[in-house]
Amino acid sequence: MKLRARWGKLTAILYGSYARGDFNLWSDVDVILITEHFRGREFITRCVELIDTPPRLEPICWTPEEARKAMKKPWRIEALRTSIILIDDHGLARPWMQWVTV
Repeated sequence: MKLRARWGKLTAILYGSYARGDFNLWSDVDVILITEHFRGREFITRCVELIDTPPRLEPICWTPEEARKAMKKPWRIEALRTSIILIDDHGLARPWMQWVTV
């Protein structure tokens, strides 16, 4: 994956309509990207680095610490109920998947 080459360790989780399989022509591609590369970078500017990605990509860009905090929120857990782990270099996604499948 080009992002892994660019940023190093990466956790990428696909969620939303593409993960559920009910996407349509107008659907965006919802993905959570977690990398240490985002440390010290303004939250609002992180996704600017993804300017060369395919259209309709809707990323959430977190550091591992931000991801751990955010994933304690019930609506995030619900969003992951039908997610697909693409890459999990940080080992963060697998424990979350156990929570949401219970």
